[in-house]
Amino acid sequence: MDKYGLEVIAALRELEIAAQLLGYEYIKTAMSYLRENPEAIHAITKDLYPTIAKRHNTNASRVERGIRHALASASSDILTQKKVLGTSRELTNGEFLATLNEVIRVKLAGVV
Repeated sequence: MDKYGLEVIAALRELEIAAQLLGYEYIKTAMSYLRENPEAIHAITKDLYPTIAKRHNTNASRVERGIRHALASASSDILTQKKVLGTSRELTNGEFLATLNEVIRVKLAGVV
């Protein structure tokens, strides 16, 4: 696993997203795909979810629901979310994935 993948895992752990949830694995797959195909964030339902679904042998609606459930069940507080993502408001799946991708890219570039 490379530094990017390790940063994704570290962020998910810090946000206290339970590793046993399918959504956790879907988020990791989404981040890996977004790293190689950043434009996919603009086609979540047409590209991102179907790609993740294919890799996990499920369907796109289950991917969307799994990610949403993982985010809703995260037990981190508002301050932790603000520290990790830079915002304390509740994010949609797409906002979360885009923000996490950007935060990790900036961190690895050494800007933060």
